[in-house]
Amino acid sequence: MSENNDSIKQKLIDNLFNFKNFTLLFFIIISIFAINYNFGASGVVINGVSPASPAEDSGLLFDSQAALTSFEKITHVNNIEITSLDQYYNEIEKLTIDSKLKIRTDQNEFGYTLNLANISNTSNLANQIGLSVRQEPKSNIRLGIELEGGSRLILKPTQNLTDDQFNLLVNNLQSRLDVYGASGTKVNKLEDAFSNEKFVIVESISANKNDIFELIKRQGNFQAKVNNITVFDGTNVLRVLNDPQNEVFQGCPSNGMEYTCSYAFAVEIDSEGATGFFNQTKQLSVTNGYLSKKVEFYLDGELITALNVASSFKYNKVTTPQITVSGNSFSEEKKALDSAQKEMKFLQAILSTQSLPSELEVVQSYSISSSLGDSLLSNSIIVGFAALLIVSSIIALRYRHWAIFFGIFTALVAEVIIVFGIASFMRLSIDLAAIGGLIAAIGTGVDDQVIITDEYFRKRKQKTSTKKKVKAALYIIMIAYLTTLAAMVPLYFAGLNILQGFAFMIIIGVTVGVLITRPAYAAYLRIMMTSKKQRKEEDEEEE
Repeated sequence: MSENNDSIKQKLIDNLFNFKNFTLLFFIIISIFAINYNFGASGVVINGVSPASPAEDSGLLFDSQAALTSFEKITHVNNIEITSLDQYYNEIEKLTIDSKLKIRTDQNEFGYTLNLANISNTSNLANQIGLSVRQEPKSNIRLGIELEGGSRLILKPTQNLTDDQFNLLVNNLQSRLDVYGASGTKVNKLEDAFSNEKFVIVESISANKNDIFELIKRQGNFQAKVNNITVFDGTNVLRVLNDPQNEVFQGCPSNGMEYTCSYAFAVEIDSEGATGFFNQTKQLSVTNGYLSKKVEFYLDGELITALNVASSFKYNKVTTPQITVSGNSFSEEKKALDSAQKEMKFLQAILSTQSLPSELEVVQSYSISSSLGDSLLSNSIIVGFAALLIVSSIIALRYRHWAIFFGIFTALVAEVIIVFGIASFMRLSIDLAAIGGLIAAIGTGVDDQVIITDEYFRKRKQKTSTKKKVKAALYIIMIAYLTTLAAMVPLYFAGLNILQGFAFMIIIGVTVGVLITRPAYAAYLRIMMTSKKQRKEEDEEEE
């Protein structure tokens, strides 16, 4: 190896302007912005609004898909400044049934007035007002139920189901939640090996728990009736046309006090459903351009909407009828619009999946405190940081160079930051299984750094150029990466929801490592261990 006589300052400059290291720095910066960590976060934010509650009636709404750091923050309750959860609950406990509750937020300085007149008693008033709150998040990293706290619902089918029916039930529930956008909610199955009983476990960190549980318990039996005769049902629905071209805004008429908005969306029905619809509409008379009977849409036996039918349906068989959905009324047009969109999304989620093969009964429902998760997470961070220091130190001592310690430690920390940045950007939930996957991915990262370092310092390759050594190491790493993907991709798509977080985190972690951090470390090692002159000579020789 040629004499390595460049100054440390020159090597740092060379590293900074190296393309691979610059790429790593770019992704670190983007990830830090995605995580958006706020060391000073200490207030109370809105974490959910229950439907048809005093909170929703006041105009409060909640978007579970929003970034955590953009959640609406409660600043005052009845003109008392709120800085902690305990303070918030203390102010709520002071309320009486006939009192008014005014909540001011960072997004509405004028506040929301909640009417408590319809609340029968003050026991558990915090839940009755329909407002879920949480401590202000310090970042956009979404944690799983074991770390963040949340609700766990254990359900049992009321009918005996075959294995295929039970799998269909679980898949349909998860599909509904995915369509609805219930972030951080997972559906898993549990089978008792001794009694052969089957259970469904739903874990939710989403604050829209009431919406989610309502979505889950609906069996989803959809019927369209004309003149009290079913013309088509959910089994005839081929797909829900929820793209922008088929979602039609119907307007927000106002009565002078409140707005009520409506949306319409189309569903595609099969030939049998279209024929059944046509057979009834062709028998009806026409009045003022509409048929004499409305088409009524029922969900689990409840009427959700009734629409006038245009006269053209009497003469034509239609395969894409429209369904109109109205939201709650609000004094603000924007909130009325959001409510209508929410109702439409709820119904689309039901119609986008098949009816459940069985109704579900609640066996157990409980909340999990986040205090244990906070302790577990902080301990994991401390232990993980210490492990990175120890591993990096051992490898550096083995090769007797301080630059190796700095390079390996920086690469591994960067890998963790980028993975969490991706998770924050994609609104992914980090649960215990995902943390296990991240640890495994970091383990492969350590192995890869050792491979790169060992290839570089291997004595039998002293006459080989440093560039070829690095290429040989990256080739070995790429083979190992493809092997890992071959093992993890089938696991992710195997339908075992409880292991998907584990598999996904390994896939993301090793991908980030192979494409970003490993090449950056290899480039860093070559720059630190050789002179600029030697690298130039090797590059010219290869050309």
